[in-house]
Amino acid sequence: MNFSRYIAWRYFFAKSSSNAVNIITAISLSGILVGSAALIIVLSAFNGLENLVRGFYQDFDPDLKVLPAEGKFFAEADVTKVLSSQDFIAQYSRVMEEKALFNFRDKDYIASLKGVDHHYSEVNAIEDYVPFGSYPLNQDESVPTGIIGAGVAYYLGFSRSDFQEPVNIFIPRDIGQVSTESFRSERIYPMGIYSIQPEFDEQFIICPLEFCQKLLERPGMLSGVEVALNPDADLYAAQEKLQAELGPEFKVLTRDELQAGFLKVMRTEGLFTFLIFALILTIATFTIAGSLTMIMFEKRANLFTLWSMGTPIKSLRKVILQLGLIITFSGGLTGIFLGSLIVFGQEHFQWISVGEGYIVDAYPVALKFQDVLLATFTIFILGFLSSWLSARRLNLKLLRS
Repeated sequence: MNFSRYIAWRYFFAKSSSNAVNIITAISLSGILVGSAALIIVLSAFNGLENLVRGFYQDFDPDLKVLPAEGKFFAEADVTKVLSSQDFIAQYSRVMEEKALFNFRDKDYIASLKGVDHHYSEVNAIEDYVPFGSYPLNQDESVPTGIIGAGVAYYLGFSRSDFQEPVNIFIPRDIGQVSTESFRSERIYPMGIYSIQPEFDEQFIICPLEFCQKLLERPGMLSGVEVALNPDADLYAAQEKLQAELGPEFKVLTRDELQAGFLKVMRTEGLFTFLIFALILTIATFTIAGSLTMIMFEKRANLFTLWSMGTPIKSLRKVILQLGLIITFSGGLTGIFLGSLIVFGQEHFQWISVGEGYIVDAYPVALKFQDVLLATFTIFILGFLSSWLSARRLNLKLLRS
């Protein structure tokens, strides 16, 4: 241990002759402790919320999705041959989506009709989210059947007691098509209600692919192919290979790229939350400046003695700087530990519940190592800046006063 660090530790543990100095130092340390603990808890809460919503996307969105680079539809034969030859693909499902006007009794609602093949439930976990009714797609039914999102059902006034009644579908004809009618129309009988999360529940009615292709008058056409990879497959390597083989006429998107808007919003909110708590930590760390200033005044006789014995002013400034860092890290690391402990307790013991009627029983949290590093780095930078500014004030004029 060098001289400056040794003196700094002595000053840190030594009881000050003035209670005001002790109180201000304790306030500074406590402020950093509370601020760093709050920062860890809030970042973990954002991580937990993001993971929760990502879980919903994971259950509905595929690992990879093939879409046309231009336009809305493409020929099925253009992609299925390539996909069938890839050994890293566990399963894929052909889909077709189109906006439509849905009518049930006296209510109308605009959503998307999504036609899927019989492999669709193997690509995602849709069957696990049908609390009412069943998932009868692509079975031999005398009438077209499907499943309706809980949000769509709400806006249409459709309930599980209405499973025997049809929902009317109206889709505008393409510009240029010769017909006496402006809309193509059909009836579908929802046999189940799925509920994943509002963004999906309010957007889709899912039906057999053949029914959707017939209604849109586009046999052999698709709007996308959803791909599930083998568990040991590398996501980005698979994406790159598929993109290279399919060519520029198609785009291959990952689950995160499909939900880029949501992830951007979450990260922006997390960034602003971090900045707010970093500002609180800044205020807390700059109370160290007042504490160090009072310590310098109280210890100026001792510091003057050290200077008289040959210790340069530069070394005495290092004493103050390192004392400030000791206070900063004592409060910061303790706060990070306590914050991590609270997050761990919430994760395993679910101390804070969100009440009845929610999709989870307790508030979701997740502690990431990079958040601990970020909090530690932030505390160090702020503590160093505050201590350095305080140490610069130490000079001979102050020691001789």
